[in-house]
Amino acid sequence: MLFLKLIENNKKVIVFLFFLSFLFIGLNIFNDYGVHWNEYHNQRFGERWYGYVRDFISEGLLPAPINRKYKHDWIHGPAFELFLVFVKMKVLKLADSRDVLLMRYLFTFLLFYLSVFFFYLLCKFDFKSWKIGLLGSLFLILHPRIFSHSFYNSVDIALLSFYVISVYTLIRYLEKKTFPRAVFHALTCAILIDIRVVGVILPLCTFGFLGIDLLRLRGEKEGMKNIIKTGLVYAVLLIAFTILFWPLLWGNPIGNFFKALVATLKFHPGGLPPPWFYTSKWIAVTTPLLYSFCFFVGFFISIKVSFNHPPKLYPQNRTVLIAIFLFFLPIIVPIIYETKLYAGWRHHYFIYPIFLIFSLVGLVALFKFIKIRFYGLGYKIIITAFIFILVSSLVNTVKFMVKYHPHQCVYGNILAGRDMRRAKYEFALDYWGLSYRKALEHILRNDKDKIIKVFVANKPGKENAYILPYEDRKRLLYVKNLDKAKYFLSNYRKDRAEYPYKKEYFSIKIREAKFMVVYKLKE
Repeated sequence: MLFLKLIENNKKVIVFLFFLSFLFIGLNIFNDYGVHWNEYHNQRFGERWYGYVRDFISEGLLPAPINRKYKHDWIHGPAFELFLVFVKMKVLKLADSRDVLLMRYLFTFLLFYLSVFFFYLLCKFDFKSWKIGLLGSLFLILHPRIFSHSFYNSVDIALLSFYVISVYTLIRYLEKKTFPRAVFHALTCAILIDIRVVGVILPLCTFGFLGIDLLRLRGEKEGMKNIIKTGLVYAVLLIAFTILFWPLLWGNPIGNFFKALVATLKFHPGGLPPPWFYTSKWIAVTTPLLYSFCFFVGFFISIKVSFNHPPKLYPQNRTVLIAIFLFFLPIIVPIIYETKLYAGWRHHYFIYPIFLIFSLVGLVALFKFIKIRFYGLGYKIIITAFIFILVSSLVNTVKFMVKYHPHQCVYGNILAGRDMRRAKYEFALDYWGLSYRKALEHILRNDKDKIIKVFVANKPGKENAYILPYEDRKRLLYVKNLDKAKYFLSNYRKDRAEYPYKKEYFSIKIREAKFMVVYKLKE
């Protein structure tokens, strides 16, 4: 009891130290990660729109319409990329590729860091417990793949971050419908949409629950008037901010927005659409099992509670109803439209914090169940065992993230299969090619040749050179003919068999599965 009282009396210190520690870790490891497949595609996207905005400001006229060949422009907004280009060009004035990449990684992490804090606030508010808020934040951080992406994935992590922030502003706005909260919610929703148009789900949710509140307050004129006034402010500012931060909409706001929405729903870059269970399977395989188990418990409890006397329980369970809407709609819509999804579930990373809300509901329910059903020595044994399982799961996740740093993106749980050599092809370990950086660094560190000829299996092998110091970069010579190369590097992106070369020079593996290999072809 004294220990618990001590913790409660120092809660602000504990929360401060938690976030300070997380920030310290991030600032010390953000420069360890490699360059992924889409990095320069994202950079060019941001620079293209930065040029568009610059020309508009300097000439006072809208430039020519964008080239329709850039599909990325129709399914992504440039809000965060414009910010990164602005920091590069105007604030820090960076020129060297390594400096630019590290700046982008740092600010992507800082945005994720901010979202973790907002998730803490969201969970603290909803569960009325700072401890649950802190545990939820820990769950959000301790997802190996998402943690890894939080440094270099400027699209999907930006979307996740503003999804969390927008959900928090929604909950607070619905709790107390004031004009400042309506303005803040409109701003965060607009930025969310202007990162990826799928963010329109949040305003749909907002208007839906405002409608429910209007129905509940029938007869209360002041309450209804307040909802209508603040709702109109939200709607007007949402439209204004969305147009402001998305230059694609400047010339034709309504037409281009609906074109972007249709392009997103009907995105088919080739190949068969994924099976309906694609995202669910990926979440199950790449998420620590404890979170998934608690998710199922929490989800079924939420469904049961939410639909028992809904009018009576609505105010208390509004967050759960919002979570159901915001978690399942993004999964169902791509199934209906057979939207193409790439390897992994990074396009759905933004729903992971909502997934964790159900996990926390389940975890709290399990603790309550143990407290009610057991007592005396039995209670002490069961609760100790349950806490041990919880702590062990978190410790094992941390051990994996430390052991395989900076390759947390290859994480898969036991559901991926015991034979990782087979699982690596089905569940795409380093499909983005980040491990090329460590392979190149190993070659440069151990080979004393002034010029080193290398042949790589795909483009990240070349692009990872740009994050190396200039003196190292200039020693690498990429050749197009394998016969001229001294080293061959591959991340097994499409290769489903081991290579025939005999002299393995370097490899990176998880258990028995290699996800990066270097062969020395000649002396």
